[in-house]
Amino acid sequence: MDFVKQAETGRLVSPKTRERLFYDEDSSKLITQDKTESYSVLNGKVPVMVIDPEWAGEYADSSRQMVNEYMPENCLKIFLRKCVESLREKDFRSVASIEAFNSIFEGDDDDRLFLSVGGGPQRPHPALVNLNIGPFPNVDIIADAHQLPYGDESVDAIYCEAVLEHLQEPKNAIAEMWRVLKPEGRVYAITPFLQAYHGYPYHFQNYTLTGHTYAFESLGFDIVASGPCVGPMNAVVGVISTFMKEYLPKIIGVPLRFIWEMVGLMVLKPFDKLLLKRPNAYVLASTTYLLARKKPVVETDKPLEKA
Repeated sequence: MDFVKQAETGRLVSPKTRERLFYDEDSSKLITQDKTESYSVLNGKVPVMVIDPEWAGEYADSSRQMVNEYMPENCLKIFLRKCVESLREKDFRSVASIEAFNSIFEGDDDDRLFLSVGGGPQRPHPALVNLNIGPFPNVDIIADAHQLPYGDESVDAIYCEAVLEHLQEPKNAIAEMWRVLKPEGRVYAITPFLQAYHGYPYHFQNYTLTGHTYAFESLGFDIVASGPCVGPMNAVVGVISTFMKEYLPKIIGVPLRFIWEMVGLMVLKPFDKLLLKRPNAYVLASTTYLLARKKPVVETDKPLEKA
């Protein structure tokens, strides 16, 4: 769903005042009805809806590393990445986590809005609308996860992968997800547990499975499913690889790390198929996942405030 349709259906609002936004073709901007607020549209395609442009600029500049890792510009890096991807399966996620991800897209209503908070440069599902604070490839809305530019109960489902660890106030972002989701709407989140520091530009926290689920439960969500996503062997391979990168001399570390990652990719990581079936797989998981449901508010309930 493009931003014009999102505006036409009343979903897009000002992140400052939550006043509904309308698309003005003459100025190519999103504006409030009283025209006191306006938001530009980058290249006529991507609305820029950040309140703090200085922070957004800092994030965008620092996150070029992330873009290069996922979508490298160097021809050699592209070739090597394709070689690596040809050797591996689609991913190493648990079967349960894949089923939970697919479940948020069930149904045949074409008018639904699926929001990827922190999405891009990849798009794991074609129906996802990628929202990120930086103007990266495949980003559809430039905005802050702490201040989503969507009206109350206007989003059908949310996908959030490898984002919460980079947020200074993750509970505020989760509260925003709760606000914009429709009753019974679902959020699917994947967050690192045992991964090394990776700042884009910052890395504030990782989550145990318990901490991950509590963060959503404490803000009003029901947990439908949860567990390890990427397993223990991936965690071990990743930590050792990072050790080689950070602490060994390059002349030794670069070739040794390449060999180690190839061994990990082809020999070690596939063992997670077995390890993820164990009930204690979460103890040493690389990432955990959860599928949470927004409970309908009853008359006795009070709206949850941001932490």
